[in-house]
Amino acid sequence: MTKSVTYVSKRTDRDLLKFFLAAAKIMEADSISVHLAGEAAAWRIEVDALTERDEWLMRSDLCSIVIMSVAKSHARVHIDRRPDQNKDDQFDRALFDALVFTVDAGRTGSDGSPLTSTQARQINELIDEVFGRDINLSSAAFKDPKTLQTVLRSHQSIIERLQKMTLEVGEQTTRARRELDAEYVDLKKQLEDQVAAERLESQKAIDAERAALAQRADEVAARARVLDDRNNTHVRRELHEKLKARLADRFKKLDLTPETKKARWPIHIGVAASAGLLAFLVYSLTSEALLVTSRSDSTVAERILVIAKSATASLGFLGIISWYLRWMNRWFERLAENEFQLKQFELDITRAQWVVETAFEWKISQQSPIPDPLLENISRNLFINSEKDVNADMHPADYLASALIGKASNVKLAVPGAEIELGPKALNGAGKAG
Repeated sequence: MTKSVTYVSKRTDRDLLKFFLAAAKIMEADSISVHLAGEAAAWRIEVDALTERDEWLMRSDLCSIVIMSVAKSHARVHIDRRPDQNKDDQFDRALFDALVFTVDAGRTGSDGSPLTSTQARQINELIDEVFGRDINLSSAAFKDPKTLQTVLRSHQSIIERLQKMTLEVGEQTTRARRELDAEYVDLKKQLEDQVAAERLESQKAIDAERAALAQRADEVAARARVLDDRNNTHVRRELHEKLKARLADRFKKLDLTPETKKARWPIHIGVAASAGLLAFLVYSLTSEALLVTSRSDSTVAERILVIAKSATASLGFLGIISWYLRWMNRWFERLAENEFQLKQFELDITRAQWVVETAFEWKISQQSPIPDPLLENISRNLFINSEKDVNADMHPADYLASALIGKASNVKLAVPGAEIELGPKALNGAGKAG
C-alpha cells in the first residue's frame, strides 16, 4: 500500500467539490462522500445526478466541509480537516489541509480491476494542477531564511504601526469625547440659565397680568354694585311690564288647548248618540202608549206597562241631557274661575310691585327697613286664592232635596201595601248623602 500526503492551501467548498468530481471521473467512481460541519453523519453525492443540495455546495464559498473522499476499489483520495492531537509536527492546520492519496495494490474491489498507472498519473496531475501552484507559491517564501526574516520583520513592523495607530485613534477618540462632554455641559448650562431667565420673566409678566385682572375685576364689581343699586327699580319695572304683557296675552287666548278639546269629543259624541237613541225610544214608546190607551180592548196592566216604558225612556233622556248640561256647566265654571284667578293674580302683581317700591323708597328715605305692621297691612291677602263654594256644583234637584229633607223632622213614604216613616237620624244621613 502506498500513501502520499500533500499539504495544500485551504479551498472553498465549491473548489473542493469540483476537484473531487474530476477525480471521481478519472477513477470511474459513482459517488463522493461528504461530511459537513455540524452534521451527524456523512452523505453521498452522485457524480452523474446532482441534487439541489449538491448544487448549493457547488456555489458555496464557505469552508464547511470537514471530510470529503472518493474511493474506487483499491484507491482512495480524501481530505480530513479534523484536528489531529497525536501529530508530532506543529504544522498549522488552520492554513493548510492534508490531501491523502492512497493506493493498495494488494486488494481488489468488487469489480477486481486495479488502478492503472494512467489513472494514477492523471490523479497526480490533477492534484498538481489544482493545488500545485499554490504549494509552490507558498513554499517559495520559506526557502530563503533572509526572505522569511524580512517577511517576519515587515509583519512585526506592520503590527506595531497598527498598534500605534490604534492607540492614537483611541486617544483622539477620548479627547474628542471629553471635548464633546465639556461642550455639552456648557451648552446645557447655558440653556438651563436661559430657560430659568425666561421662566422668571414669564412669571413676572403673569403676576403683573393677574394683578391687573384682579384690579379690573374689583372695578367691574364696584361698577356692577352701583349699576344694581341704580337700575334695580328699572329692572323690576321692566319685569313687571313683561309679566303684565304675558298676562294680557293670556287673557286674549283664554281657551282650552286643542288636545283637551280633542279629549272631550268622545263625551260629546257619546251623549249625542245616547240622547238620539233615547229620543227615538221615547218617540216609539209614546206612540205605542197612545195607541194602546186609545184602544177599548186594552187592559189596565197593558196601559200601565206601556206608560211605564215611555216614562222610563223619557226619564233616561232627561237624565242624560241634565248630566250633559251639568258637565258643560262645570267646564264653563272652571274657565270662569281660572279667568278670575288670572285677573286676581294680575292685581296681586301690581300690588306686590307697589309694595316693593314702597319698601325701597322707605329704606332709601328713612335709612331703615319698613316696619313689619305697616308691611303686613299693605301686603295683606296677596296671592291668596279664595275658597271654592262646595255648593256651587250642586244640581237644582239636590237643592230641592236638601231643602225638603234637611228641615223635616220625619218623613212618611207610602208604598204599595205599606207605609214607611223615617226619623231625624235617617233624615240627617239622607241630607248629608244628598
